Amino acid sequence: MPRSYIVRLVLDRKHRSLCLCKGSRIIGGICFRPFHSQGFAEIVFCAVTSSEQVRGYGSKLMNAFKEHVKPMGIEYFLTYADNFAIGYFKKQGFTKKVTMPAERWTGYIKDYDGGTLMECKISSLVCYTKIRKMIQLQRYPTHLIDYIPN
Repeated sequence: MPRSYIVRLVLDRKHRSLCLCKGSRIIGGICFRPFHSQGFAEIVFCAVTSSEQVRGYGSKLMNAFKEHVKPMGIEYFLTYADNFAIGYFKKQGFTKKVTMPAERWTGYIKDYDGGTLMECKISSLVCYTKIRKMIQLQRYPTHLIDYIPN
């Protein structure tokens, strides 16, 4: 994605950005456009710097983003993923099958040639920032657990 395009999106008043920082360095971010009346947000780009990839930062960023948009009434994410990003988005809960009614999003987002439209349904019942801890607890041998605190 050309730098000039990214700068234009970040500075566009209709778009919002969420940054991922490590110390004082920005190592990643998500730029999105919320459509509050339609209950969804379009992710226009999501990136983690190459030197910090495959370390879980992308998952951390997406999980924080899911929690960030819940109070806004956002129920779905839509994004156009290129072939290199499809695997990442699948790991984050996105599917190629769009279940959100088409009348809610058709005409709102730009159609990108060469991209695959993907959707993620956000559950209000899941605390996405605690998923890692929940999985760790589920993997813990149950015969060693005497007491599980609330």
